[in-house]
Amino acid sequence: MSAGKNIICCLIVDEIFIRKRTEWDWDKFSGYVDLGTQLDNDCLPPAKQDLTFMLNALNANWKIPVAYFLIDSLNALERSNLISECLRLVFDTGVEVTALTFDGTSVNISTANNLGSKIQEKYMKPYFPHPITSEKVFVILDVCHMLKLVRNTLASKEA
Repeated sequence: MSAGKNIICCLIVDEIFIRKRTEWDWDKFSGYVDLGTQLDNDCLPPAKQDLTFMLNALNANWKIPVAYFLIDSLNALERSNLISECLRLVFDTGVEVTALTFDGTSVNISTANNLGSKIQEKYMKPYFPHPITSEKVFVILDVCHMLKLVRNTLASKEA
């Protein structure tokens, strides 16, 4: 990137299922739910998923993970809070986020609605205001993943 050029990115949020397992790391156990709050509590449940936040440059050729959370499950409000905090922290580095991409699952649709967009059949407002600048951040649903969801739903139905 040349000096003085704005970095414009898309924030990608994705989760993967991981093996539920705890391990001893010489001084503590790992593998429990970890939302970055410095809570090391063996009473927390073992993590079942990894929620990863990644920036993909739109005006350059790179992508980089910026955060990950070991989770059991998160509701839409918790996800929207994490996304808002990520947008704030990324803004502090000088990076402009213009889009948010994630799977089209129901919790992600609710997350987008909590952020201020409206993803509905009758009325579409596919953007929400950035928490600091109030600029539009567009919501882009991962079409390939949504096609897999439809395929799996149809495959699970008896013909």
